[in-house]
Amino acid sequence: MIQAIIRFLGIQSSVVNSEKTVATIGGMLAIFCCFYATVYFTGDAGSVAILPSMGASAVLLFAVPHGQLSTPWAFLGGNIFSAIVGVTCATLIEPMLIAAPVAVALSILVMHLTRSLHPPGGATALAAVIGGPTIHGLGYWYVITPTLINCSILFLIAMIFNNLFHWRRYPQSFMHYQSAGYHPDTRRIKMQHIHQAIKRSDLVIDASDEQIKRVVDLADAIYHEEMIKQFVLELGAYYTNSKPRRQWSVRQIIDQREHQDPSRYLVIYRIADGERKGTTDSCTLQEFAEWANEKMRPKG
Repeated sequence: MIQAIIRFLGIQSSVVNSEKTVATIGGMLAIFCCFYATVYFTGDAGSVAILPSMGASAVLLFAVPHGQLSTPWAFLGGNIFSAIVGVTCATLIEPMLIAAPVAVALSILVMHLTRSLHPPGGATALAAVIGGPTIHGLGYWYVITPTLINCSILFLIAMIFNNLFHWRRYPQSFMHYQSAGYHPDTRRIKMQHIHQAIKRSDLVIDASDEQIKRVVDLADAIYHEEMIKQFVLELGAYYTNSKPRRQWSVRQIIDQREHQDPSRYLVIYRIADGERKGTTDSCTLQEFAEWANEKMRPKG
């Protein structure tokens, strides 16, 4: 029952580690600087209206710096476009009860159209409407001071701070992944396939095509590691691929060259039945484990 509730709520089973500590310190440093700049330009009243959106942006830039919603275009474009929408709604629509929801709704639409979806942008648009006389008095200067200035400060700190650590480069284009090796089930999947799959899924995924491909490759690698661990190779034993008709084959293990790396672990076998019957060949343990469907015992 408890596990079902945890799954329903989406609670992650993780502990505080260095990554979370780094994100915490970075967010604190960024908001301190943003708060100081906002108070300087708008006073205490103005800071109350703008800082909530910058706080939300800080969570994305420091807690998930490689997320698609945290990219420079999403962060800067989402906040700036939303600020323009918010000021426009506050100027043209007098009842705040109508101006507030319209501002948020239009900011979502504009962010979608400009491919700059950044959730805190909704708060930036809302603050322009409900921020009070101080924010209203700024007019379209609200886009520059404090929105653009706060975004610039936050972006600069995110660039400097995140790039101090090799595992959390920012922007995400600075992050380079090392190939995990040969993965037969995913090597034909290209970036355009990932991109098309995301478009067809109708989902908003906070990850880049490269990150999703990386996860797919790692999952495939883990699958093959588990498969090889469960596969017990026995000298002299017979194995079959259980394929239909001419693809069917039986191999007998006649020798092996052990190695810690499965891709260099060599298996030598004789084809006991099927195409090329009587010939010998070799392959890696990984390839043999993928080929073999079951172990056989010849009839006496």
